[in-house]
Amino acid sequence: MAADKILGGAPANVVLVVGGPGSGKGVLCQKLAEQCRCIHLSSGELLRDEVQRRTPLGLEVGEIMRRGQLVSSAVITALIRRRMRAFPGRRVLLDGFPRSLENAIDFSDQMGKPELALHLVCDDTILMERILKRSREQPGRSDDNIDVALQRLRTYHKSHGPTLEWLRECHVPVINLDCSGTPESVWDQLVAIGRLMRPAVQIMEKDLQYAAKQDNSALGDLLNNTGGFVVNHNNDTNYNVSKATDNVRNADVA
Repeated sequence: MAADKILGGAPANVVLVVGGPGSGKGVLCQKLAEQCRCIHLSSGELLRDEVQRRTPLGLEVGEIMRRGQLVSSAVITALIRRRMRAFPGRRVLLDGFPRSLENAIDFSDQMGKPELALHLVCDDTILMERILKRSREQPGRSDDNIDVALQRLRTYHKSHGPTLEWLRECHVPVINLDCSGTPESVWDQLVAIGRLMRPAVQIMEKDLQYAAKQDNSALGDLLNNTGGFVVNHNNDTNYNVSKATDNVRNADVA
């Protein structure tokens, strides 16, 4: 399956896609949804839909969003949980979530630990340029003006560091993707990860089959030694691949 090739053959029920405003989360999620048949859920779109339909919740959160502030964790987590119920057993991409440490903890408590996080990283100047360009090309989003954009960036930087640290402490693999270039370059990085991981995944599958023939303690030892997920083969689940594409372009490791 395409998902196995791109995400390294290690299916995850929930993949978090996080990054600053304008980092390209939605574009990446759309392509992943098309290529891998994942379900794309955007926390921002869920909230904007409530505002557009002028639901009681939309009336409550609309002003908060216009100020570039975060909606309460209970509200956004409940929205996501409600929407995810429509897709049992499917891999879900959560675009722009969690936006705070409280989000991450609430989600984990209610729906279990996510298995992977894709972290889009680039300079704030690039993010601001993209937000302002989007405001000119796609008018109508109240959060795409310079004042709100600056506030959104401040809010993002205040919350995203502790959130990522918490994910790492929970042994959720965090994969950094350099999003300063084109969407195609981000996609190339993700494909490179899949190509690098596939041999490791194949090896782990053989080891798991062997361990399954032994006793439960052997299987437990194997999972502990791999951190339960093949990314780095250790407990340091932060995997930076901004240069990974160059490492595999001239080699076929499929």
